[in-house]
Amino acid sequence: MSRPNPVRPAYDFSSASDPVVLLRGGAEVCMRDDHFSGEAELLLRFAPAPRVLFRARASMAERPELPLFFDDWKEASFSFNGQNINGFRGRWKGNADTLELDWHPESEPVALRDMRPKTSAAAIFHLFNFLDFRGGQHQAAAPMGCALLVLESEEWKISLQELPDHATRKAFARIEGEGGCFLTHMVKMERNDGEPFSGEDANAQCFLLANFLSFVKGGRCWPVCGVGLDAVGEKTWETFASPRISCPPYSWFNPFKASQAEHMFPLFAKRWQQSEEWKDCLRSAVYWYAQANTSGGSPGIDAAIILAQSALERLAYHYLVVDRKMISGKGFDDLRASDRLRMLFTVCGIPNEITDTTPYIRQANDTFRKESKWVDAPHAITDIRNSLVHPVSKKKVHGCFVDAWKLSLWYLELSLLALCGYDDTYTSRLTAKCVTESETVPWGKKA
Repeated sequence: MSRPNPVRPAYDFSSASDPVVLLRGGAEVCMRDDHFSGEAELLLRFAPAPRVLFRARASMAERPELPLFFDDWKEASFSFNGQNINGFRGRWKGNADTLELDWHPESEPVALRDMRPKTSAAAIFHLFNFLDFRGGQHQAAAPMGCALLVLESEEWKISLQELPDHATRKAFARIEGEGGCFLTHMVKMERNDGEPFSGEDANAQCFLLANFLSFVKGGRCWPVCGVGLDAVGEKTWETFASPRISCPPYSWFNPFKASQAEHMFPLFAKRWQQSEEWKDCLRSAVYWYAQANTSGGSPGIDAAIILAQSALERLAYHYLVVDRKMISGKGFDDLRASDRLRMLFTVCGIPNEITDTTPYIRQANDTFRKESKWVDAPHAITDIRNSLVHPVSKKKVHGCFVDAWKLSLWYLELSLLALCGYDDTYTSRLTAKCVTESETVPWGKKA
């Protein structure tokens, strides 16, 4: 059986230390009643941080004195190919002949075509600094030498594929050696029924996918710079955005067992699409999870404990009060934080006991008087969190912060998996000795 052709990037991101030109066109810079025409490039700049911007050059022949004396840009505006781009001025310089400036869009992605027509048969996106995965269920259908991950929901098929010609290997080597931001994978979206779709449809799926991949990686990971393609491969729309990347220590996902993500995605997508409330709940929980899964820089462990437990309480409220209606909103508010989390974990089938997997919490608890002991793990992590937010506790818990952080994130990962109905394997941050060691979720089918 012949292998399919690989999905290739729409832009040359191979030299990610330099700005990449995404598009060229005409530009107009307006300052109060003065208008200056010229040309501009839409760039993806990688240093000092990834950002999309327009770099314009306009003629000053008619008003050579303006850039020398005019420095009030509050009423300035910028248009590219006749389309007004809301944003603000960055670096600029002028002389008697030309005005050069950087214009930063106020939000991303930037769309420069009508995204509403349903004319796309496929869409591709570019994925930076994703995981080096293996073990997908559809590898036999992959282009030669390219790892493949296929995520399918009821309506969509999304393929994540390594770059051809060993480019992904080279990108991972540069990430490890230099740090920074490098293209590692391509994303291809198609509808299962083969029907054409709009750019708006693709962007909605991209937002879902970004949240899912952030949960898989344990840190921010967004596909960017989307391109719509019609049935003959012609471009139907383009969007432009900068990568959001992070370097989390690990997550629940085993990168050498990519089938975990393939199993989880349709469950996550079903919850996401169940209601706007569920979408907002999952988005918030994944955002806080990505922030809390720190490598020890910013935020620190103390802030990460607070963020992780905020996400847990958000999930508990939505599932127990809004979705299942197991308790009223007032009843939930009247509960102690530990009781809220205990109820969530019990319903989800997640153990509540303090075990040897958090030795510093266990040792600290052994030193407390009987009336001050933590009754279980939810009690311990919320009490430690309270000692950070309201530092009046007389308990000596400073040595427990790392344990509380790991335990809070373990609970958050398992809660998200359980609430989506996942029953496969995962990597436990409490017991695994390496990221490739997996075990069945506590509520899952026993081998």
